[in-house]
Amino acid sequence: MPFELSLFGPGEHSLFYRLPPGDRSMGYGVVGHLRGEVDFSGYYDTWLPQASHLTTPALRQEIKDLRETLRLEIFAGGTAGLEYCRKAQAIDSRDTGFKICTEDYSYYFCCQPAGCFHYNLTMYAYDNSFLLPELAGAHEIPDQCYAVDHGRLMRLRRYIEPEHVFTGDTPDANQRLADEWNMQLGVTKAQVVAMQMGLEYGFKDPRAWPWQYDLDGKPREYVKHKPREREGM
Repeated sequence: MPFELSLFGPGEHSLFYRLPPGDRSMGYGVVGHLRGEVDFSGYYDTWLPQASHLTTPALRQEIKDLRETLRLEIFAGGTAGLEYCRKAQAIDSRDTGFKICTEDYSYYFCCQPAGCFHYNLTMYAYDNSFLLPELAGAHEIPDQCYAVDHGRLMRLRRYIEPEHVFTGDTPDANQRLADEWNMQLGVTKAQVVAMQMGLEYGFKDPRAWPWQYDLDGKPREYVKHKPREREGM
């Protein structure tokens, strides 16, 4: 498969250096990282998996294809291949970077083209079903949202008692109205469920983390949360 190189977007540099610690970093969907060396004799790398619950046969094959592309195309000329880094966006005064995005995964590269030949390339791989909502801000608790509780339409705000805002209609109609208002606010179903859990259990509870839920607002079942087979390492 072809892999297209592109530049980082706004805020994406932090994907290398400032991911939050502990469980919070799981919301970014890190599946592993690669350490590579580019020198006069060629390109060498080591793949280090990090999340067995996100590892699939499709990911294994894509990583294999990507590593072959790095070795045989992008860095085929040894240090000459570092021109890809020189043309990419600067991370800081020494390092440059680029990314390669596919349908299901995003790969972020950081390299040192100045002549450091000991692990002068690092790549982090992310599951897009986690990463893209994170980058879009959809893994934060919203200021407010709407939900249906026992058939009644409620406005939910952090640390404030839910407010009943609509009466006299059917639960289905109230749900359609809640979905419409949430869409206007740019609030996802995962954020709504996280808000409900935060109001019930506290916003420091893991159940109040939107990334714990899928696009339908259902708890992620790591073995089944995508229509492709999940398997451990």
